[in-house]
Amino acid sequence: MDWRTILLKRGEIWFANLDPVVGKEQAGKRPVLIISVDAFNLGGSRMVVAVPFTKHDKRQPLHVPVKAQETGLTVDSFIKTEDIRGISKERLIAKIGEVDEVILGEVEKRLKMLIGLE
Repeated sequence: MDWRTILLKRGEIWFANLDPVVGKEQAGKRPVLIISVDAFNLGGSRMVVAVPFTKHDKRQPLHVPVKAQETGLTVDSFIKTEDIRGISKERLIAKIGEVDEVILGEVEKRLKMLIGLE
């Protein structure tokens, strides 16, 4: 894939290869939500800021639940906002879908809590 021609947008869900990882970082091939702003995503950087999904409900206050039928995912899942990271666009494999503004707003609220902006 030529990342100079792919238009990545905030709120899109992509299947990504997160390996290799260190320690307790989320690993493997899994969906991620792109949370970086479009101006950054569409610029010259070969990176995006993303958060991974998990299908395991660990009742974490920083997790955002999402329904499969509303997103293009195959199972109901949770967005792990505590695992925010910059990833190379080369880790992205295929677009799955996107989240709506309500879910994106919930992600933003939890990110603000996480890094002390609220």
